[in-house]
Amino acid sequence: MIAMNGSYHGKSLGSLSVTFNPKYRKAFMPLVEKVAFSPFGDIASLREKIDSDTAFVIMEPIQGESGINVSPPGFLQDVRKLCDERGILLIFDEIQAGLGRTGKMWACDHWNTTPDIICLAKGIAGGVPMSATLTRPDILAAMSKGEHSSTFGGNPLSCAAGIATIQALTQDGLVDNAAKVGKFFMDGLEKLKEKHSIIREVRGKGMMIGVEMKFEVKDILMDGIQEGVLLLYSGRNILRFLPPLVMTEVEITKVLEILDKLFTKESERRKNVQG
Repeated sequence: MIAMNGSYHGKSLGSLSVTFNPKYRKAFMPLVEKVAFSPFGDIASLREKIDSDTAFVIMEPIQGESGINVSPPGFLQDVRKLCDERGILLIFDEIQAGLGRTGKMWACDHWNTTPDIICLAKGIAGGVPMSATLTRPDILAAMSKGEHSSTFGGNPLSCAAGIATIQALTQDGLVDNAAKVGKFFMDGLEKLKEKHSIIREVRGKGMMIGVEMKFEVKDILMDGIQEGVLLLYSGRNILRFLPPLVMTEVEITKVLEILDKLFTKESERRKNVQG
C-alpha cells in the first residue's frame, strides 16, 4: 500500500495506517504493515516505490490536513497512467475536497482523472454523520454479500440528509457558487498577500483555500474570534479556509476586511517583538 507524504486519511486502524503524520500514529502502533509513503507530486519517486506486491495507491487530490496542498499539473493523470500500467488500484480520498468544495463536484475533475475507488464523508449529508465508499462494480464484487457490514449502515435519517444535500448541491447551484465565490475569495487573498509581507503563499481551489504565513497563526486565530470570524488552522503557520458553499461575495468581502485588520495587527506585533 502506498500513500503520500503529508496524507491524512483518518484515525481508525486502516486509515491511520496510511496517514503520514507520526503524531497521530505513534500512540496506536503497531498499525497495518507494508505501507510506504511517497512524496506528494513526485511521480518518479512513486514509480520507484511500486513493486509486484503493490495493491493500491491512495491520495487526496488536494491535501487538506497538511496545508491545502494542490496536486501539481499532470500529477494525477500520471498516477492514473502508472496504476493502469502496473495493474494496481487508485483510491482518491475526497472526504474534505469532494462534493463541490473545490468548485467541481469532485476535486479530481479538475484534472479529468477518475479513480477506481473514492472515499466520501464530511459534507455528504449536510452535518448529519454519514460516509460512503464508491467503487467499480467489479471491485465491489470481490466482497460477498453480508461479508462487511455496519450497525448504522444505511441509516434512514442519514440517507435522507444525504439525498437532500446532493439535491441542494446540484439543483441550487452550490457547486457553481463555490467556484465563483471561491475565486473571488482567492483574488481578495492574493491582494492581501501583496499588502502584507507576513503572507508567504495563497493556494487552493474553490472554497478550499490555504494561506501560508511566515509565522505561527495562533494569535491570528484568537484575534479572529474577537472580530467575529472563526478561523481554522492547518499546521502551525497555515490558515485553512473551508467556508460554507452558500457564502456570498458580500460575506466574503466582510471576511477579507477583517483579515486585513488581523494581518495588520499581526505585522505590528511582529515589529514590536523584533524591535
